Amino acid sequence: MLRTQISALPTPPEPEEKLTTKIKIYNDTIKINGDLVSFEGKMDKWKVDVQYQVASEAEQKNWQKRTNWSKEIQTKGAFLPTEGKRNLHGFDGKWFAFSNHKLGTFRIEEIQNKRALSRTSILRQWRACGIDWVQENFAKKSTPYILSLLFGYRDTSFQQIKEIYSSAGILHLFTISGMHVYLFYGWIFYFLRRTQLTFTEFGGIFFLFIALSIVIFGQTVSVWRAALMYMLRLLFKEMNIHLSSLDRFSIVLFLLLLHDPKTLLQFSGILSLWISWVILLDQPRLKTKWQQLFHSQEITLLAAPLIMYMFFELPILGGLLTALFIPLFSQLLLPLLVSTCFFKLLGFSSNIPEILLEKIIIFFEHLLSFTKSFVLTTGQPSLILTILALVAGVYIYQNYRKRWLFIPTLVLVAFQVCSLETSIAFVDVGQGDSIVIQTPFKQEVYVIDTGGKVNFFEDNWQSRNYRTNAEYTLIPYLKGEGVKKIDGLFLTHGDTDHMGDAQKLMEEFKIETLYLGKGSQQSSNIKKLLKNLTENTIVKETGSKDQVGKKLKLHVLAPEHVGKGENEDSLVIGTTIYGVNFVMTGDLDQAGEKKVMQDYPGLQADVLKLGHHGSRTSTAPAFIKQLQPKQGIISCGKDNRFNHPHPEVVDTLQDHQVQILRTDEQGMIRYSWQMFAPKMSISQQKEG
Repeated sequence: MLRTQISALPTPPEPEEKLTTKIKIYNDTIKINGDLVSFEGKMDKWKVDVQYQVASEAEQKNWQKRTNWSKEIQTKGAFLPTEGKRNLHGFDGKWFAFSNHKLGTFRIEEIQNKRALSRTSILRQWRACGIDWVQENFAKKSTPYILSLLFGYRDTSFQQIKEIYSSAGILHLFTISGMHVYLFYGWIFYFLRRTQLTFTEFGGIFFLFIALSIVIFGQTVSVWRAALMYMLRLLFKEMNIHLSSLDRFSIVLFLLLLHDPKTLLQFSGILSLWISWVILLDQPRLKTKWQQLFHSQEITLLAAPLIMYMFFELPILGGLLTALFIPLFSQLLLPLLVSTCFFKLLGFSSNIPEILLEKIIIFFEHLLSFTKSFVLTTGQPSLILTILALVAGVYIYQNYRKRWLFIPTLVLVAFQVCSLETSIAFVDVGQGDSIVIQTPFKQEVYVIDTGGKVNFFEDNWQSRNYRTNAEYTLIPYLKGEGVKKIDGLFLTHGDTDHMGDAQKLMEEFKIETLYLGKGSQQSSNIKKLLKNLTENTIVKETGSKDQVGKKLKLHVLAPEHVGKGENEDSLVIGTTIYGVNFVMTGDLDQAGEKKVMQDYPGLQADVLKLGHHGSRTSTAPAFIKQLQPKQGIISCGKDNRFNHPHPEVVDTLQDHQVQILRTDEQGMIRYSWQMFAPKMSISQQKEG
């Protein structure tokens, strides 16, 4: 049914408010990640994301048979909080839910009853059946490729290949282009033409097939666009109606917006339609391979400002690899994939196309893994600069001055590189710590702790494929700021909530020096980290009275003793930025605070990052009295199970008239100064 207006979503019930409700399951969206089952469903007339934690391995296997879950279930549970951005450059859950017409995420605590749906989508059932068949019959390496390209289905197994193809700049072949859909339609049309039937005889059935295939392929914006473009091109050709490609694109865009007015509010929709439009903007007849290569690079440059705004990175080899990979994709990988499925349907458990497919996938992934070093971290330009760069690129392209097409992208990169800002950000990493300090032009970047999740013992079947917490918090912030290397990474001690994501950070950024507290290499977590350390990273043990930095001085205030990387051995770091004193204490306990007071009797702090997330084992009244902070930063997780911060700590701060800032309530807390107007600005990602 066509939607002709944007309707606001109703406000879901308060988070954690217990509800008993019925949910219609879209069984072709079921995904199993260890003991967590997730799917899309319908609650009343609204779409919802649903999560359910299974209790046993048998129950997990039951959910893996998606065709059995064309059902409506009576459940008891609650909505999870729908969050906006908690960090600068971070994920905006509220916007995502709004732009995708979703009420939120409902977590099921108990399934009370279930019944088969009498009226269900046969196409969704076919898609669910196809997904089950692929997962049961194909090897682990080829399964995510087949699911993604044939059914538009992407679960956690797709994440690995997503990272490989994203760094190469050709992820659009799998996610947004719809090129594979176009190829499938072309193959079927060619076969129908060979049957000697006229278009009048098979056209109706062929158009019906295209309409039905939209659901099978996953109903994404790229699939809708590709299907509609193919249908219009074919229809107008048969009716002898002469319209340009851009005219047909305009009709398709109108139909997409008529179907879903929020199409251009979704990142995937914007990127898919923009790239399609610039491809159609000028379709020269390219005779030589060099012409095709240059044309591919032109398209990449036209899309570059949008890619920078959305992903904060620019694959330098994107145009080259796209030109080289598209023929391999369309003439080798996709035919092999379809042939493999065909032979499986005929009953061949092992076939030559499948063996070739596996070897080619391994070869491509190995080859593309080297492209990661050719990704330029650009930062996120402002929206208005992005729009101006896109318009300027099109103007240059249309006026045949294509040799200057790189200028808009170059200007955007220059704006990011030439930042005159100094900042210190207390990143919201949940129940953990992470602090980022930057100087103008990114001459010096320091990170103090990385955050990390504590994993508990679980059976193999319960084990989930996790993305690290830093991939949602610290890393997007750094990339959004245009950080390419980190001059110093300080790990205050060996607790997972302070250094658990250090390995992932080292994979994403060059770390010049890793600073550890004296004796902290005895920590099992730090020992494990050091085994995977790259040769280019220098490891230094540091302690009281040491100083780090050239432009910006970081003073190490503790520990004086040789410890074991535990709370009481935490690095304590102080710095002064434009006359504002900051002191950051890791998980230092009250005994350690007393030692710091004795060693530095004149120490004061305008801003104090409290120890141990506001636990009462830290932040002694005497410590606050001596330092006299104006603001106290508490880095803790929302609704954390430790009930941090402790009421005694809050009372201590209030008794000393210290303003309390908390990452669980305010999100990222960021202090910044401009070089030529050094007035401190304080920003909170959330007001609350």
